[in-house]
Amino acid sequence: MKHKPQPIKIYRSTPWIIAFCALASSIANLVTGIVLLCLFKSGGDIALGILTIVFAVCGIAGSIVALVFIVRQNRYNQTKARFMAQVSHELRTPMTSIRMYADTLSLHRFKDEAEEDELIEHMNAEIGRMEYLIKQILDSKPIDNSQKVVFKTRLQDALHEVVASFFADKSNEGRLDVDIDDTVPEIAIDPRDFSHAASNLIRNALTHGGTGRVYISFNRDGNVAVLRVRDEGKGIDEAMKKKIFEPFERGDNTTDSGIPGFGLGLSIVRDFARQYGAKVEVDNAPQGGAIFTIAMKLI
Repeated sequence: MKHKPQPIKIYRSTPWIIAFCALASSIANLVTGIVLLCLFKSGGDIALGILTIVFAVCGIAGSIVALVFIVRQNRYNQTKARFMAQVSHELRTPMTSIRMYADTLSLHRFKDEAEEDELIEHMNAEIGRMEYLIKQILDSKPIDNSQKVVFKTRLQDALHEVVASFFADKSNEGRLDVDIDDTVPEIAIDPRDFSHAASNLIRNALTHGGTGRVYISFNRDGNVAVLRVRDEGKGIDEAMKKKIFEPFERGDNTTDSGIPGFGLGLSIVRDFARQYGAKVEVDNAPQGGAIFTIAMKLI
């Protein structure tokens, strides 16, 4: 009976072990070469010592280069995994909304044709979000603005659409307090990216801010446009403020809290701020609860 050869398992630590072993061996050879030079008795010892040192230096250089490539590969793998997790998180949200709108339409849970048209409009907006993200996946690269041509646009229009999608969810009835200044000048930011960031901030407040109200404001403050989202929850610990925007971090600090999510929403907000040179902050509001702020330059 023939046995199939078993595949060799390569663990994550294997490249590190090989590189460090090669580095240690090269350092040992370097020491040997130095000792030969110090204790030489003939010209042959000097030649052997110099040759040993040369090989040792080459080995050390090769080991360092290998370690650099290992570090870069690890960072690439982490970035790739983070991107896939972020896309999965972003796709799940519009899919859930579309299903909710479809169920409402199929069961005829609307008052009149105007409300039916509004539900269809929200569905189209969510489908548009999905199309945008799927296009990024097909391009096989994360959302990147380095080569994107962005024209100035009214972000308050995008924010109105985002808020409307949350108002359409009956579970949010009576919880949203909105103050949007329609006179804020146009800003060179892709409204789809802004909508993603705003949606995640509002969703985070509704999910983690308890059962109280959520206050959303968008106005001008000097040479910046400011989006603020405040909840009436218990606020955020000082230690959590430093890492709340890291991927997979959750304000509840537990995985069995019963609150859905993977801790990616606020990291998406931070990435948006970095892409457009904006500033994102979190603090505890004087009235209680947490307040998140995105400040975007108008010029």
